[in-house]
Amino acid sequence: MLETSVVDDNYAAEPSAACELDDAIERCGSCSTPVLLRRPNPSSPASAWLCRRCGSVFFARPQEQDGKLVRGVAKPISYHDVMRELNTHLASSPHSVNRHDAMRLVECFANRKFMGTDTRGQQRHIVAAPVTVVPLSGDLRIAAPAERVLTLNVSSGGAALFHARRIPQPYLAIDFTYAGVNLLPVLLETTRVRQIANSYEIAGRFVCRILP
Repeated sequence: MLETSVVDDNYAAEPSAACELDDAIERCGSCSTPVLLRRPNPSSPASAWLCRRCGSVFFARPQEQDGKLVRGVAKPISYHDVMRELNTHLASSPHSVNRHDAMRLVECFANRKFMGTDTRGQQRHIVAAPVTVVPLSGDLRIAAPAERVLTLNVSSGGAALFHARRIPQPYLAIDFTYAGVNLLPVLLETTRVRQIANSYEIAGRFVCRILP
């Protein structure tokens, strides 16, 4: 939890505190308090938001009404502060992929034609790079500790990742800092998870950038 603070319960109960939107994230999935956020898209990227009641962190965008922000109990916070806290617990994680095994798998993928329904029309670039992923629930709330994984391939529309264990959450925030790559973090929607020997391939499509 990044912060504990007092929430105005009277405000949270006001009927005007919510607006009906197809992509709305009205309430925190952890404490059910109105956060009044929206799902991001390519033209409206995500940023980090903190539920001031329970400390849950979302990667979403704010709701607006008549050109003005709709105030819920979520407040914007620094993406770098979120990642700094997540990274303090990451070094001791027991789940890691042997880099030599991963490189052999990447070479195998480089010589293999993709089979099945291809949801990415863009050219795949075979590359193995260590990145940090943050598992997110369906409401784009951090749902599990961050993990260090390896990329298998990357395109302009998505990526395939390789990890020692299955990550079941439907969304991932991907941070490229550990790989030494100067790229903005991205939000990935998982479209395929399959087991390969004792590890897992996790593939998906990019939803949008995450503003730091």
